[in-house]
Amino acid sequence: MSNKEQEYKKLFISEADSSVEELETLLTQLEKSPKDQKTIDSIFRITHTLKGNAAGMGFELISKFSHALEDLFSEIKQANINIESEIFSTLFKAVDTLKELVQSLSDDSLNVRYRGIQRKLEVIVENSKKQESYAETASVKEVEDKEKPAKKTKAKKSTAKPKATKSKAVEKQQNEEAKLEELRSAVEANQKQEVSKKDPVFEQEIEVIQEEKETKKISFSDMVQVPVEKLDNLLNLVGELIIERDRLITAHEANVSRNEFNSLKRVSSDLQYSVMDVRLVQVGFLFNKFHRVVRDAASTEKKQVDLIIEGSETEIDRNILQIISDSLIHLIRNAIGHGIESETDRKAHKKEIVGKLTLSARNESEGVIIDIKDDGKGVDVDKIKQKVLNKGWVDAATLEKMSKEEIISFIFEPGFSTNDAVNSISGRGVGMDVVKKAIDSVGGNIKVETEAGKGTTFSLILPSSMAVKSTLLFEVGHSQYAVPLTYTDAVLSLQRKEIYKIQNRLMINHQDQTIETVFLSDLFFPNESSAKVDALKSDAKWNVVLVQYNGKKLGLVVDKLLQQKEIVEKPLKKPVDFVRYVSGVTILGNGKVCLVINIPQIIQKLFNHSVNVNATAVA
Repeated sequence: MSNKEQEYKKLFISEADSSVEELETLLTQLEKSPKDQKTIDSIFRITHTLKGNAAGMGFELISKFSHALEDLFSEIKQANINIESEIFSTLFKAVDTLKELVQSLSDDSLNVRYRGIQRKLEVIVENSKKQESYAETASVKEVEDKEKPAKKTKAKKSTAKPKATKSKAVEKQQNEEAKLEELRSAVEANQKQEVSKKDPVFEQEIEVIQEEKETKKISFSDMVQVPVEKLDNLLNLVGELIIERDRLITAHEANVSRNEFNSLKRVSSDLQYSVMDVRLVQVGFLFNKFHRVVRDAASTEKKQVDLIIEGSETEIDRNILQIISDSLIHLIRNAIGHGIESETDRKAHKKEIVGKLTLSARNESEGVIIDIKDDGKGVDVDKIKQKVLNKGWVDAATLEKMSKEEIISFIFEPGFSTNDAVNSISGRGVGMDVVKKAIDSVGGNIKVETEAGKGTTFSLILPSSMAVKSTLLFEVGHSQYAVPLTYTDAVLSLQRKEIYKIQNRLMINHQDQTIETVFLSDLFFPNESSAKVDALKSDAKWNVVLVQYNGKKLGLVVDKLLQQKEIVEKPLKKPVDFVRYVSGVTILGNGKVCLVINIPQIIQKLFNHSVNVNATAVA
């Protein structure tokens, strides 16, 4: 059995244990209030769900046993069976047997006797149906017999003797009533005797059940359900432990050998990653919910679309999956509404009528990558250009110089839509910018690859965990800052002569690209330009951190590069949650607070010209 199948088996056992416990509770309530229809409905629903889940997992014994219970409660729901004390004894024994069957999945040595009690449940249902059938047949005959003598009497009124006719009718009616009473007595006869003739196995197991001593044992599941809030709190405490560990090591590294702290580092790191691992879930639990989303969106658009899921066993932080779930829904609906063509267009382009939408996930060094791929018409770059010009976001000359990726990135701007008609899926200009913000909030990124007539792929690059963030540390002024490696493209050391001035802006060349460069000190300390002036007059090398976001690249000039480090980032809270260009904070080993740079916000502000950063001319 593969690891994935083993995990699903454990999950089934955990859910089945919970269902059986709930059945015991509900049966206890039903014994006190046998007419409580709500409790009967709940028991029927649980047995039905358990039957379906067991069948889906291939556990036929549990599925058939649950089916027998379901049939019995179906008769009870329809008031065909009156629940008596004897039936309750059978039901409690059935639930005990069901519990043992579930336990046998994890304990191969457990030999469960189930045929007798299962057959007894089936016989109760069969007898109920027979009784119902007999009652209906007898009722029909009784009505017919009452009508027949009346008609005969009327037809032979002139010749037949009234007294004799009445006597025969009464005699026939009494015979029918006697037969009906005999049938009812047969139905209410001892069920054990009736079944023992039909099923020898049943008779043997009944004897075993009667002889064996009842030794009830309370068992516990190997799986425990823990609220996410408790895991979050535990992770926060572990994060504080890691920060305190780094502080202690830094404070005593001068007097104590670093090897003295190796055991502490190992145990604390193992604890941190163990807690992170507990929060991981398979993306398949979310992906499998999208079949209905695809079906509804395709129905609205009058299209046929097949959803293909790949890499569902890939694991990611539960909180990340929860945050991006709405974004995935929008991207899927967007792919169906904008990407996949109508049946007529697909026929015209010699494509299969049924469109294909692939939802896949995979692990890479930078985290987890989720792809939403369609085989539609692709993104119309020319249409995006026209919309951008109509909105006046960029002039025609600048637009012509932009790359394909930069033009496509406009779809993530607020208010952008290529659909002129508004429907339930698209055309409002709301959605893709919200998707982008959600991805940014978890420290991720999104890329778009498209080919005309072939389709489009949206790739979400996400961290596998929100607890630990890989960053690059550097200094600006006398303070230390961190930039997430997710947005870091390269680290450059440049001579002053490699910096160019174009239209009062500083530019550098990197891999045949001209990239705007700014002093990070200008953003944080706009009134203090001494560091920049000194750098421009000096011949010393410039340390440039090249970052990218949404297809746009930017060079950040910093004073000193320090090291790469995994940090525990804490979000900004009131009253400092309004601070620009900062996404969160952490505490370093020296006890100082380190700000985490918000790269998406910096690039958006600079490229939208909402912040005026004047570059000093290079002499």
